[in-house]
Amino acid sequence: MFRTKLILTIACTCIGIGSWSTSGSSAELEKKSPDQFNGRDLFLHQWEPNDELSRKGDGLGPLFNGRSCVECHSQGGVGGAGDNTHNAQFLSFLPETGDFSDDGLKVFLGNLKGMHPDFVDKDDQFSLGVLLHRKSTNPDYAPIHERVTAEVPNDFNTRLRIRRMLRKRDIRGVDALPLNLVIFDQGLQYATAERNPPQLFGIDDIDKQIREADLKQLVETQKLSRTGVSGRMAGKFGWRGQMRSLDLFVKGACAIEIGLQVPEFHQTADPLRPEYELKGTDLNEKQISLLVNYVRELPRPERVMPTDDDAKALAIEGQNLFTAVGCAECHVTDVGSLKEVYSDFLLHDMGQQFEDPIPAEPKTETILQENMDVISSYHGMVRRKVTTELVRELAIEPEQHREYKTPPLWGVADSAPYLHDGRATTLRAAIEWHGGEAYSSFRRFSLLKEEQQFALLKFLETLKAPLSAEPAPPQKTETQVSNRSSTMPVQSR
Repeated sequence: MFRTKLILTIACTCIGIGSWSTSGSSAELEKKSPDQFNGRDLFLHQWEPNDELSRKGDGLGPLFNGRSCVECHSQGGVGGAGDNTHNAQFLSFLPETGDFSDDGLKVFLGNLKGMHPDFVDKDDQFSLGVLLHRKSTNPDYAPIHERVTAEVPNDFNTRLRIRRMLRKRDIRGVDALPLNLVIFDQGLQYATAERNPPQLFGIDDIDKQIREADLKQLVETQKLSRTGVSGRMAGKFGWRGQMRSLDLFVKGACAIEIGLQVPEFHQTADPLRPEYELKGTDLNEKQISLLVNYVRELPRPERVMPTDDDAKALAIEGQNLFTAVGCAECHVTDVGSLKEVYSDFLLHDMGQQFEDPIPAEPKTETILQENMDVISSYHGMVRRKVTTELVRELAIEPEQHREYKTPPLWGVADSAPYLHDGRATTLRAAIEWHGGEAYSSFRRFSLLKEEQQFALLKFLETLKAPLSAEPAPPQKTETQVSNRSSTMPVQSR
């Protein structure tokens, strides 16, 4: 889709690229030479194509979701969560059964690669999803992205085709309702999924103070649950627990979300120029070390109790109710030696309304090397050989499409929106979305008196972002962004 559209004449239009103003503390960055930048500077820096800080690379992009780290991590201060406009967007296809001939397999892989080069690797192994960046330094990208992500038309022929597809895959129509179906191309039905940027506060404590043995103990404890809670082991980072290394989590975000190539992860392949490959890196070892250390030094969230005695008593009552209704079974208060984190860092089936086209398949181990596959080593999606019976041999359990890692609730009062895709704008809405293994605790919450529900929410409102967090700089207006984007060069290195 992306490649074939290049033969068309597309009017070059300015892309609405999110940016941040250079007022206040960020203005200081413009006065520094590249050698004077520290980790904080790199976290706040607004990257440009062929950026002067990227001496052996091509700077921003070509594909990216934000110009800087802080653009996606600003709720509650520098290093916080992100809003819905900065969600990472994934494109997936819905595999169907079929008897593929050898030629049919080649056509299938060719169609996937034509939609996005990351779908198929050099060994002709496919993935069920790819990151679909929202922005590019090439203005031709925007109208194609818009066409690919347009919702499938609601007409008779479309509904009939989807109904046939669901019957072939033995999927009930009701189970497909949460899926966001988009383009149908070359016989393949695609769908999108989103992931909300998580907060980074206290992430070093999570890395260092929680051992794998601590999580295994929680798995064993939950096997005795009377409410259906049954967590599965995963990594501590990412909504699907797909990352076990914090350093790789940060490095991968640089390469994938901003387009800053590092030795371990190359930039995402550009659908408009699949042959393009950057030979150097955008960040050198010193810059990478400074940035990773800065993220590790971000302060941890805090419990901030009200000063009023009655309000304090209400928050304490709410904490007791939080445990009583079963929230603390997954949102465990203390894990390992880490206090008041409110998570078990395990994968849980969250129910039908959390159906996702991409299954949770966290790797048990990542072998560190240069130029790792971003699909399997960063996004946590398994590469597979295509077979004549595609669906039957996928070996994916239905619940894997509904599994997500329990997010830590510390700092939750300042990290809206909530849930993996940011669908819940309030804490109450986040609770009411809970299903699957969490349905019992939601049901108990719903049976509380209104004043008790209010108390529980007041407890959650005491879980604040760190008071010492640096305020995030304000975002630029769309007019400022468009004026700046219209002169943006396209990488030519």
